[in-house]
Amino acid sequence: MASQPVSVGLIKDVFAKPHTYALEKNSIAHPFTIRYSSLAENAQLLSAGEVDIALISPIDYAKNSMDWEIIPGLGISSYGVTGASKLLFKKGLMNISTIATDLQFPTEMVTSQLVFLEKTGNKPQFVTAGIQPGIIPEKTDSVLLVGDDALPLKTIQEAVFDLSEEWNDITGLPLVHAVFAAKRNNISPTTAAILMQSHSYFSEHKDVIIHDISESFGIDSQRLNIHLNEELRYTLDDLDTDGMKEIFRHCFFHRMLDDIPEIVFSQIASNGQTRMN
Repeated sequence: MASQPVSVGLIKDVFAKPHTYALEKNSIAHPFTIRYSSLAENAQLLSAGEVDIALISPIDYAKNSMDWEIIPGLGISSYGVTGASKLLFKKGLMNISTIATDLQFPTEMVTSQLVFLEKTGNKPQFVTAGIQPGIIPEKTDSVLLVGDDALPLKTIQEAVFDLSEEWNDITGLPLVHAVFAAKRNNISPTTAAILMQSHSYFSEHKDVIIHDISESFGIDSQRLNIHLNEELRYTLDDLDTDGMKEIFRHCFFHRMLDDIPEIVFSQIASNGQTRMN
């Protein structure tokens, strides 16, 4: 066990629970101090040195890839229709030019633009003021819903498409929503092993945990079971890595990134996980 406390930036959304539940409930022993923010805010905290490791958006990793590394084997991704990220838009609308967003999910933001660029040649602009979950602001065409705002979908009066499904249709690859990242050479094998243990704990106790989450969040347990066990992926394998690379390539081509970043996985963390297996 690490002798010094480690500050970890997490998010409270349900789709992160397979990684976070055991840490939050102290179901496994750990030295972590947990700090909750959004994915975007976690990246800012990591950059400022206010957390040691954080669950962040792949796009934020891309912008800091020279200084950061990714913990291997742990992430959140979706493949096809999942309900993890949706674009809600006005019925009968033929062209979407504006997307309302609260800026918490950078990868889903750029992916929504990439989908329209690839399929229509148009690049919707973001509206960031006066955002309410599930509600399209006046004079705005659509609203981006991710995480708890997307599942369950509370508003059914408008049309909706699944962002992961659209990305998969274009690329044949998963949409990676989040990864664990730390500054280069700043993560211990023990810390990485505890994160892996937290994920393993969920896998081993998922029926009880899903029931608890269902009660706490008011989400149907059967729907939640499908969402966390079938629709979402949590292991960050080669297919997910290819999905991240494809987003980075598209962003570079459309001048959303200055270059195509290298994806660097922590070798120290990888070695520590190997010893735990």
